[in-house]
Amino acid sequence: MSHRTGSGLCAMETGGEGVLERLGARGWTVAENHPLATLHGMRLDDTTVLALLGPMNRFGAHYLQLFLELDEGVSQGPALVGLFHQGPYPAYNWVEVISVARQVHFPATGSAGAGLRDVTGTGMEQGLFAGLAGLVPPGGHMMAEYESPPRWETAQALGRGVPPVATPLGYLLYSVGCGVGFRDWYFAEGGTEGPRKLQGFKALDEEHRRVKAAEMAVELLGFLHRPESGDYGDADEAARQRAAATLAQIAALTGGSTRREIELALERQGRK
Repeated sequence: MSHRTGSGLCAMETGGEGVLERLGARGWTVAENHPLATLHGMRLDDTTVLALLGPMNRFGAHYLQLFLELDEGVSQGPALVGLFHQGPYPAYNWVEVISVARQVHFPATGSAGAGLRDVTGTGMEQGLFAGLAGLVPPGGHMMAEYESPPRWETAQALGRGVPPVATPLGYLLYSVGCGVGFRDWYFAEGGTEGPRKLQGFKALDEEHRRVKAAEMAVELLGFLHRPESGDYGDADEAARQRAAATLAQIAALTGGSTRREIELALERQGRK
């Protein structure tokens, strides 16, 4: 990676050469002396993350792009595009995931499949989200769009009242530590607000985590007690499994009647 360190993006011989050169000409740099630098060089499976920092938008947030690199070269497009904002108060610290590539392509090689990596819905995506979540301090938040086709299941689930944490995107945010609570940014009128987003919050402290966990447990228990319609087949079953998995984790944080109620609900879920 030494040939890509420093404040600029030098010419590449393979892979995303043209893309990186164009980004460099527009002011994008390798992330250095910035929190995003902790992701630069991070290993994900057999790839290495190349973290680029871009211009600032009108709200004071920096654009970011995460490329992936193999020995053969850099991916021909970013695996993830987002925004990063920091400030003096918890709510001022956030990451927004604008888009995640379904797949990234690398320079062609003689090895079958070596030039292609799946991202969306894989451990690769989990790793990228976890790395970004690590930049969010207590009380901050992370949000991601659910308008794109790969997020269709999340959009459909939220539309029929599934708790956010039991959706694919919500559970992903929860699993990386940004799911103590959620806000669904659904703007039916469109306009400048951008696509629909799911916002997941990071706990301020352990007491806040326990309080919010108990509130989430009530919501999830209500969801599991609903009659199963059967209209959405595997999607409904997957949502119930995510709800049960979340409740199992919450049970370790709560006590008394709340924990016992969770345990009974999980027993009933397990018998189905």
